[in-house]
Amino acid sequence: MNKSSVSDSLVTREFFALNTVMFLTYCNIAVFFQFQDYLSTLSLDPKDFGLLIGLFSLVVLVLRPIISPFLTAANAKRWIAVSCALVIGTLVLYNFAKDFWIMALVRVAHGAAYVVLAVAVLAKLVAAIPREKSGRAFGIVSVITVLPYAVVPPVLPWLSRWAGGFDGVLNLSAAAMLLSFPLLKWVDGPHPSAERSAGPVDWKDIALNLKDRSILVLMLLALVVWSTFTPVFFFGKEHGELLKVPNPGWFFTLSTVMEVSVRLVAGSLFDRFDKRKILAVSLAWLAVGYVGMALVAGPGGFYALGLFLGLGWGVVMPILTALTFDVSEPRFRALNTNLALEMFQAGFFVGPVAGGALLLHGGYPALYYACAGIMIVGLCAAPLLHGTTSGRGSENVEGAGL
Repeated sequence: MNKSSVSDSLVTREFFALNTVMFLTYCNIAVFFQFQDYLSTLSLDPKDFGLLIGLFSLVVLVLRPIISPFLTAANAKRWIAVSCALVIGTLVLYNFAKDFWIMALVRVAHGAAYVVLAVAVLAKLVAAIPREKSGRAFGIVSVITVLPYAVVPPVLPWLSRWAGGFDGVLNLSAAAMLLSFPLLKWVDGPHPSAERSAGPVDWKDIALNLKDRSILVLMLLALVVWSTFTPVFFFGKEHGELLKVPNPGWFFTLSTVMEVSVRLVAGSLFDRFDKRKILAVSLAWLAVGYVGMALVAGPGGFYALGLFLGLGWGVVMPILTALTFDVSEPRFRALNTNLALEMFQAGFFVGPVAGGALLLHGGYPALYYACAGIMIVGLCAAPLLHGTTSGRGSENVEGAGL
C-alpha cells in the first residue's frame, strides 16, 4: 500500500472490521440497560445496586489513562484478540455471580477487559484515519457507538424471553463477540501513516503532550460537553413527567435520531470547514438549548428541544474528537483520543453528582441555566484553539505520510 492510497482511502476492510468490533462491543454494553432489574431478582441488598452498576465505569475511568500510553498501532491487534476473549469470558461468568462479592469481582473484571478492548481498537483505528478525513471518520465512529443504545434496549424484553432470562441474553452477547476473531483477519500491521505513532510513549512524552495548550482546552471542552449532557440524560425523564409530557422517552428517541442523522448526512462536511468555528457554533447552539430546557412549559416544546439538542450533540461530539486528532502530534493521536474518552467517562460522574445537587436546591431551571452557563464558559475557551495547528500542521502531514 503506497502513501497516496493510505491518504485517499478511509472506508477500507480494516476500517470496517474495527468499527464492527466496536459495534459488537457497545452492543454487549447496551444489554446492561436491564441490569438493575436483573439484580433485583438476585439475593442482593438493593442498597448495593448502585455500587455494582457503577463499578464497571469506575474501573474504566481508572484504567484508561494508565494503559493508553502502552497500547499502540503496533501491538493493538494482539490486545484486541486477547481482550475479546476476556470480554467473552466475563460475560459468561455473570451466570455464576449470585452474591455481592462474586458479582463485584465479575464487574471489575468485565470493566478491565472492556477498557483494554476499547483502547486497543481505538489505537488501531486512529492509525488508519487520514488526517484530512478526520471529521468524516469520527462522524462514522460516533454513529457506531450510539446505534447500540438506540437499537438494543427496545428489543431486550423480547430477547430476554426468547433466551430464557438475562443470563441467556449475556450468553448470546458472548457468542456475538466471537465474530470479532474472523474480522481480525482484515486488520493489518501498522499503516505507513502510523509509523511515527507505532511505538509506546513514556511518562516524559505524556508530560510534554499535556503542555500543549490546545490539548488541555479540548480535554476541558470534552468534560464540559459530557458533564452538561448527562443531567439531561439522567434527569430528563422526571422533568418531562413534571411537565405532563405523555411519553418523555420520545425526547431521547428524537435526539438520538437527530444525532445519527446529522453525523451521517454532514460527516463529510466537517472536513470542508474550519472545525474550530463549527465547534464554537455548536457550543453556542447547546447553550441556547439548555436555556430552552429551563424555560420549556409543555410537551411540544419538550419534544422540539429533543431535536434541537440532538442536532447540537450530533455535531459537537465528533467535532471534538476530530479536532483532538487534528492538533495532536502523530505519536500522541491514539493517546489523546483515549484521553478525550476519559473525559466522557468523567462527565458521566461529574454531571449526575453536580446536577443532582443543583436539582435538589434549585429545581430544573437552576440545573439547566447552570448547564448553559458552563457551556458559555466552554465557548469562551474555544478561541484558545486558534493558531494551534499552524506550524505543526506541516509536521503532522509529513509525519502521517499524507
